[in-house]
Amino acid sequence: MTTVDYDPDPLLFPSQAWFATYEDRINDDADYAQKSEGWGSDFDGNFVFEMTEMPIEEMNVDEMPEYLQEELDTYVEETGSDGYVGYAFLGLEDGECTGAYLVEDPDEVDPGFHLTATTETWKSLLRQDIGIIDGMMSGEFDLAGDMQKVLQYSDAAVRLTDIAGEIDAEFADERY
Repeated sequence: MTTVDYDPDPLLFPSQAWFATYEDRINDDADYAQKSEGWGSDFDGNFVFEMTEMPIEEMNVDEMPEYLQEELDTYVEETGSDGYVGYAFLGLEDGECTGAYLVEDPDEVDPGFHLTATTETWKSLLRQDIGIIDGMMSGEFDLAGDMQKVLQYSDAAVRLTDIAGEIDAEFADERY
């Protein structure tokens, strides 16, 4: 279980607190548990989520809570072609979430899948303006990993997206 040592108000995406909440919600969801039974049992079902083109330069970092400033410093890096980039890990195995948290470097975890999209695309997914399967099929999300496995468990993937969209949170770049 992922924990945080602060009480965010409001809950902001992306943050460690948001991912800890996501982990709890996944593990409390009987529908997800049923739809994802067997996921990751005989293969690596873990994900790295990569968020590109984060609008850090457009944000007023000085107005952010200290924890969020520290998380940006720790978990977001400036790259050449993709602007500012952040990563998160989502551990999934047989209907359970084994961890959900920001990571400094995707190489520190060993996922079976790597899902990449721009910040705006991730926000559209969380707002439920686009679906995860449609987003992958249209190329809005780039998936490294076995697409057949994802399609085999498409109902579980859709439920994961629904759970994420149900979290009452604000987008950090829209607040600051």
